[in-house]
Amino acid sequence: MARRGSPVRKGRRGGKRGESGVWWAPAVGVVLLIAVPNVVASSWTTLLAVAVVLGVLVGVAVLVIRRLGAAYRRDALRRAGVERLDPRRFEELAAELLRRDGFRRVSVVGGAGDRGIDVVGVASDGARYAIQCKYYTRAVGPGQVRDFVGALQAKPYRDHRGVLITSHYLSAEATRTAGEHDLIVIDRDRLGDWLIDAYRLGPGRRPPAWLVRLRHGREAR
Repeated sequence: MARRGSPVRKGRRGGKRGESGVWWAPAVGVVLLIAVPNVVASSWTTLLAVAVVLGVLVGVAVLVIRRLGAAYRRDALRRAGVERLDPRRFEELAAELLRRDGFRRVSVVGGAGDRGIDVVGVASDGARYAIQCKYYTRAVGPGQVRDFVGALQAKPYRDHRGVLITSHYLSAEATRTAGEHDLIVIDRDRLGDWLIDAYRLGPGRRPPAWLVRLRHGREAR
């Protein structure tokens, strides 16, 4: 008759095998405790490096876009011969751009008794606009802006949207004054955008100057 093994002995043998099978668990734990912080630290370092590189690339892209826009504006102003205009022809240029943007009943009214308004027109949505053109080689000051605001308060122009167009720029104080009275300001930079159809007066918007030029090539205006 075969001898049966003792249940006690079998249990002891099983226990020894179980204990010997997990001897490596503490070692794995120690390795993980050492390795995980290093991996995490390495990951954060990598992420930080990537973020820095992306930030630099974005900064370079913004700088390039700004320089492209500035170059396109200068080219547009040169092509339009803005430097060779006189005040009257500058007003006519503004009227031409209004018509291109879909304005109706555009008229150059500058002259004696114009109350400081040089061009008027009606946008495609029916809004009336009164434009003052400043063909300057110096910055427009706050006094000139206040005079324009006064002209807009006169009876013929009370319901008109005021637009100040200049071949130069506004001083900081003049810019604040224009903002306080909700005037639309088209300075030299925006005029360059307007010439190449990257800016639109009235309803609707245009893409930035650099994008328009990239789409239509160097001949775009």
